[in-house]
Order: sequence, then C-alpha cells, then structure tokens
Amino acid sequence: MLGVLTFVIIVRILDWLAWAPSSTPEKTKVVVVEHLFQFICFILIIFMLIFSYRWALKKKNRILLYFIIAAYAILGPVLFLYLGTWLEDIFWPKYVLPMSFGLLTKYSPGASLIILFLSSAYYVTYLIEQSGKQRETAHKAENLAKDVQLKMLRYQINPHFLFNVLNSIYTLIDENTEKAKKLVIDMSEYYRYTLSKQQQTVSIEKEIDSILKYLEIQKTRFEEEFQYEIHVDESVKQILIPTFLIHLLVENSVKYGTKTEKQKLIINLSVRLLARSLIIRVSNTGKLVIPPTNGEKNIDGTGNGIENLKYRLALYYNDNYSFNLKEENGFVIATIEITNINTR
Repeated sequence: MLGVLTFVIIVRILDWLAWAPSSTPEKTKVVVVEHLFQFICFILIIFMLIFSYRWALKKKNRILLYFIIAAYAILGPVLFLYLGTWLEDIFWPKYVLPMSFGLLTKYSPGASLIILFLSSAYYVTYLIEQSGKQRETAHKAENLAKDVQLKMLRYQINPHFLFNVLNSIYTLIDENTEKAKKLVIDMSEYYRYTLSKQQQTVSIEKEIDSILKYLEIQKTRFEEEFQYEIHVDESVKQILIPTFLIHLLVENSVKYGTKTEKQKLIINLSVRLLARSLIIRVSNTGKLVIPPTNGEKNIDGTGNGIENLKYRLALYYNDNYSFNLKEENGFVIATIEITNINTR
C-alpha cells in the first residue's frame, strides 16, 4: 500500500507541474510541500484502512467489508482534507486554504480514487498472502498427516495393550465364551479403524464408534474397576474433525488415569455444539501428570501428545480453537473448543 501511495503521489506531483500555468521555483516548492502533507495524511489513513479491513476480514463478513470500503470512499476525503489543513496550519500557515464545500468537492473524486486504489492494493496483497499460507498449510498438513499415520501405527500396536487384551481373552475363553468372542470382535473392529489408511479428517460419528470399541475393550479388561459415559449431540455427528483428535484424549485419560487413580477409573466424554462452537470434553478420575520444564524427556507425561494435538489444531483451525487441561475436584479435564466450526 505504501508503494502504491508513493507512486500515486509522484504521478500527481508531475501532473500538477506539467499543467501548472507558470512553473516557477516557488510554485514547484508549493506543489511538492503540499503533496508531502497529503502523503503524510494518506499514511495515517492507511493505518486506519489496515486496522479496519483486518477486523472485517477476521469477522468473515463481506457486507461489513464492503460497507467499510464505501464509508472510506465517501468520508475519507473529508478526513483527508481536515488532516491536511491541520498539518498545514501547524507547519505552513502561509499557504493554508480555508475549508469549504467547494474545496471538498474539488478534492473528493481524486482522494476517493486514491483510497479505492489503496483498498484494492491491500485486498490483492491479502489474497496473495492467504493463498501462500494455504499452500504452506496444506503442505504441512499433508506431511503431518503422513507422520501422524506412521506414529499412530506404532502407537496403536502397543505391545502392552495387545498382550493385556490377549491375556484377557485367554482367561475368558473358559470362564465366559460369549464375552471372549465379543472382546475379539471389539478388538478386531478397533484395529481395523486404527490401522486402516486414514483420511486427514473423519466424521465425529466414526471417531466415536472407534472410541466406543476401545472403551469396551478396557471395560472388559478392568470390569468393575472401569466406567465410562459418552454424550454426543446428534447435530455434531457428521462434522468433520482431524483423525484421532478425540481418540488421543480418551487414550491419554485411560493411560494416565490407570497410573494415578487407585480406585475406580471413570471416563466421561461429551461432544456438543454451542452456537457455532464445537466443544469436546474428556475427563477422568486421577491426577494431572505435569511434564518436566527442564527439557528432559518424560515418558509418563502428556507433553508430547498434547503438543502434537495442539499443532494439528493450529494447522486445521488457525486461531479458531482453544485447548485447556486442568485438574478439578478429583478429575483431570481436557477441553477443546473450536469456534466458527463448519457444520456442513
């Protein structure tokens, strides 16, 4: 915008000098100084343009953006002339022109045109910048998706988890054949989801189905020492979210809950839509395991998994999300809130 403004001011100076009836040193000085004041005034207007346009674009409201552009095109010349007159009255009172309606009508078309040029320059720059960011984000998301897929394959084929389930099946074969069969089916469907080729996004309904299989496996293992509840609004089931987003929170709840809770482990999962905000809340009885702050690796902490989760949220939702992890009333509570969620 500054480059466009500089170019416009230089062209205007040359135009004035070319069409001036008498080109004298004094006249040249007046033209140059007057346009210098105009340049300063337009810089102040540029800052206002940038602030208001960014605000409108962040709101994602085109009508508001068009209204602001129209307001600047109509009222901008008035602001421009008042600023220019004020500066000249302070630094160069000898050549101050009194404000009048005639002066306003004389300067308005040119000033409005310059403001529209500046608005166009900003919007084009914004589109180019956003396009570059989207390409970079898409590239990062693609690489991250591949990395996450490999990590999830290694993570899901957890030998301890698998051995524990197999031992449970072995024990149940003689004691409760039907329960052993159900456990085999649950484990089969669970691994079919986690080991299959995943898309970058998945519906909440499909993610919850996999989580349900996982929790049923844990329920069979721990029996009366394990309890879970799932509440999912019907309106959110078809919303797409990054794959394994809720999965990670639930598995963390089981993993760290069993380590820190000596009594009955309770897992609660809720997914609901409030206005246009998607709220995912996973809680478990137990204590919050804080990762070390000295940079040392802590296999018992939640730092790496949570950081990876927040990084994925940032890639998919930019600044339209928040993540909170806290311990409250004997529960560890993880909450994700995604604003302006696409419900289609």
